[in-house]
Amino acid sequence: MSDKTGSGWSPASVKHILAIASCKGGVGKTTVSVNLALALRRRGTRVGLYDADLYGPNVPLMLGIRGRAASFPLSVPDARGQSVGMIPVARRDTVPYIQPFRRFGTAVMSVGLWFGETEAVMDPPSFGAEMIRQTFQDVLWGELDFLLLDFPPGTGEPQQTLMSTIRIDGVIIVTTPQELSLMDTGRSIQYFRNRGVPILGVVENMSYMVCPNCGKELHALAGERDQWPLVHDVPVLGRLPLDPALSRRIDADHPLTQLALDSPQALALGAIADRVQAMFGRGDGLG
Repeated sequence: MSDKTGSGWSPASVKHILAIASCKGGVGKTTVSVNLALALRRRGTRVGLYDADLYGPNVPLMLGIRGRAASFPLSVPDARGQSVGMIPVARRDTVPYIQPFRRFGTAVMSVGLWFGETEAVMDPPSFGAEMIRQTFQDVLWGELDFLLLDFPPGTGEPQQTLMSTIRIDGVIIVTTPQELSLMDTGRSIQYFRNRGVPILGVVENMSYMVCPNCGKELHALAGERDQWPLVHDVPVLGRLPLDPALSRRIDADHPLTQLALDSPQALALGAIADRVQAMFGRGDGLG
């Protein structure tokens, strides 16, 4: 029996919640999430971005939000009366209270902001999932057209908790053209289909390289996409070329779509943003 999603909670001020997901790590999912959010913002939509990866939260770094020391939202006295940091996993009060960061006109929140950049998070998955869910619900998101959730890799936690409690209006799956990634992408597709979540399409990252001498596309990583029927059955929203400039701009705290607007990657991400907007029309749902 399929475990259906679609009637969960969502902020009343947010029109559409989209998940950016992958079954395999290292495919550039967070890079796509950050730059897609900014591409949507440049098209006049009100956008939020939530980093739901507890163990590898990279959204703050990519947006130039640095936090070398822990910064917990609540503090409580310990047995000695000293204040200690605490992240709630349940609250009686359901009124949001956490102000999101604002970066490039986008509302941003990440559980990683509660920890220092060098701290290892060792909470058990079930506890971590509740922490991510509660933080998401405690943020004052404001009026948004799109709220993107950058999921961690896989189909375990916190995905299970978020899919069971949050209304997800659609999912974008990020992959690379390598066969192992395409195989795992098929697993992601099946997972979200079983949950009854609309799959908007696949973004193929690192799809090709542009030869600096002749300008031709080089498909060095290409796998046999047709060998994986589930992947072949899902529309491709866009293909992003591999370019070292992308990582250099991330390292410089400047997302690609914010500064290099005429680059092939930024143009491809802009086209993906246009397709996402077209799917939701005036904001009333999938057309």
